[in-house]
Amino acid sequence: MLRRLVYLFPLLIGLALAAIIAAGLYAEQERHAQASRLKVVSKLSTIQSGFENGLNTRLHLAGALKSFIMLNPELEQEAFASLAKGLLEGGSGVRFIELARGNAISHIYPEDESERMIGRQLLLDFPLDIRDLTLRAMQSRQGHISTPLTVIEGGEAIISVTPVYLADGGLPGSSTYWGMIVMLIDVKTLYREAGIGTNVTDIDIAIREPGDVHGQSRMLYGKDRVFSMSPVIMNTPIPGGYWQVAAVPGKGWSVSPHQGFILYGGGIATVALTALLLVMLTVLLRHLSEREQYRQLIQRAKSIILRTDMDGNITFCNDYAESFFGYDSGELTGKSLIGTLITEASVGGKSVKRYVDQLLRNPAAHPFNETINVRKNGEMVWVAWANEAVMGRDGTMAELLCVGTDITDRKLMEESLKSNERQYRLLAENVSDIILGMDAGLHITYVSPSDEAVRGFKRYEVLGRPIGDFLTPQSERALEDAMFGLSSQLSLESSPPSTTVDMEFTCANDGTVWLETRIGLLLNENDDIIGVQGVARDITDRKRAEALRDDVERMARHDLKTPLGAVVGLPDEIRRMGPLNPTQDGMLETIENAGETMLQLINRSLDLFKMECGTYVLARKNVDVLSIIECIKNDVRTIFREKGVSLGIDTKNSLSDGTFPAMVEEDLFRSMLSNLMVNALQASPNGGAVTISLACDEVISITIRNKGEVLPDLRDIFFDKYASGDSTGSGLGTYSARLIARTHGGDITVDTCAPGETCVTITLPV
Repeated sequence: MLRRLVYLFPLLIGLALAAIIAAGLYAEQERHAQASRLKVVSKLSTIQSGFENGLNTRLHLAGALKSFIMLNPELEQEAFASLAKGLLEGGSGVRFIELARGNAISHIYPEDESERMIGRQLLLDFPLDIRDLTLRAMQSRQGHISTPLTVIEGGEAIISVTPVYLADGGLPGSSTYWGMIVMLIDVKTLYREAGIGTNVTDIDIAIREPGDVHGQSRMLYGKDRVFSMSPVIMNTPIPGGYWQVAAVPGKGWSVSPHQGFILYGGGIATVALTALLLVMLTVLLRHLSEREQYRQLIQRAKSIILRTDMDGNITFCNDYAESFFGYDSGELTGKSLIGTLITEASVGGKSVKRYVDQLLRNPAAHPFNETINVRKNGEMVWVAWANEAVMGRDGTMAELLCVGTDITDRKLMEESLKSNERQYRLLAENVSDIILGMDAGLHITYVSPSDEAVRGFKRYEVLGRPIGDFLTPQSERALEDAMFGLSSQLSLESSPPSTTVDMEFTCANDGTVWLETRIGLLLNENDDIIGVQGVARDITDRKRAEALRDDVERMARHDLKTPLGAVVGLPDEIRRMGPLNPTQDGMLETIENAGETMLQLINRSLDLFKMECGTYVLARKNVDVLSIIECIKNDVRTIFREKGVSLGIDTKNSLSDGTFPAMVEEDLFRSMLSNLMVNALQASPNGGAVTISLACDEVISITIRNKGEVLPDLRDIFFDKYASGDSTGSGLGTYSARLIARTHGGDITVDTCAPGETCVTITLPV
């Protein structure tokens, strides 16, 4: 029952908020109406003041004339005209001034109408409105003005009449009626000066003369409906009465712009707050039931949870903390952290109390730390702490919350790793082989001392520099090829791949040394390359022996050319010496062809050596690639016939005459293309197909694609010298092909990513 009554509380608050919103809406409407009226009052006050000042300024002219006439009752026309001109100079809005001595027009300014107006009687010859105005002025002995009238001169004007009485020299206080001062004031000028009828203000203005009886007022300016719109009204005093000036906003009285916000926003807020209170009550009631569960969770958590006051005394610890440190329940509460769980001095002899004081003063500077703690039985343990300040209600730090994790095993393991690292470093620093460490950009990050013994560079001269700075151009390219091959194997092997590369390094004495280097990739948990590890061994002597062997072979091949000259040339001499039967002539032809073939092989091996050394000079000319492919097809038609392999050619960017030109040395280019085509045909299964694609854009691209995969063992050494998957092959075909492509300024790559397929691409400069 009590639980249900609690849920009525948000509903009552919702009703109270609705009442508050209604009151606020009414107050806002009143405030907005009052603010709007104040704005109109401010603008109308300015207009009313301007109108009143303009009217009084002109009436003061009549007062000045009255005073002058009382002193000079026998005023002449010329003196009057001069006086009126002086009074009206610099002003406007007064059309003319007339003096009616004895109520007959006797003076006029300006004098344009003097002949027509002189002598006319105010009480006989003028309209009824002016006659009534004159009589009222005479009776009250005060000045009067008319309402705006349409005058014969055109437009509307206000007639002002001011009676003049002369003091009688007989009885005290008696006076004699002299006449009347009549002034014609232009209404338009008066309104313009006051700001009525202009676009300066954004209010509607109306002026009326109130009648003696309610409802009989007379409109002087504006629309009558303004007075029915609850306007702001001001009374403007005039001689003999007053006029009412009313104003409303140009678009009428508006409602408050906040009305909708208060109504809808307040309604939504009321509903939302009521719902929020219901939800909060539900959550609170649930929280009360979960609070005990949370307390049990804290007590049973497998983490050390402590709270200390600003003096370092323990104010709370969970059950796990007491159990971990070997204390009974409640035994740690109230004890000092230092001397109980933390020794007063660290292992290095530094004061722990000073560090704890710094931690209590500024926990944000030490959010995490690792300390040696002591159990009740004296056993030392390592604990990793996460520290956070507990703030009081006044915003200052009241306590320190520490959550700890036992890292004793991890620390023991780290010590073991450090010991192993020292042993490894001792081993690395004393081996004769060179140990290299590089980052992902192949910058040297570590080199063992043996490098200085082999190459003569100091460690500081090597660290941080790219390894390419210490390689010959050919070895730098070999390293790039090896890295490319290792990168392509990342997705194929479970462990980081490695390979062996023979590279020629430069020495401090400007010499070179050959190092057989075993390089392997270092990967992170995402299999991204983060570094390269290498172990290098000096093989300079072996390389020199191989070079000596190659020199001997080249000299032998060169010396073979002399006896081969006789083998090639003697068959023709024998034919000239005498008649031969067909059998003998065929035998000579066989000897001749064999000699020519051997001579070509010797010359080609010598050319390959020049290309390896970079001294070969190309004899380029423009050749048709399609014609060379057709010649190679004719040479290997036996393979086509035996294996039933088909050959397809796809040409892009060929010339209009059907040729595909390339600037190459024809014999070398044909040898390269023939080697690769023969390899593709031999690797294709029976009945398969070989496709050659030709394209020319920024470079010439020749792609040879065939069915059949390169053996996994040969993928890394596909273009290496003497590498062959066939026991009958020499292993020089792909090697010489890439050597020829690079001699032409291009390259050859192999792609084995597509299952069951091999794709070799030749790129050559245009």
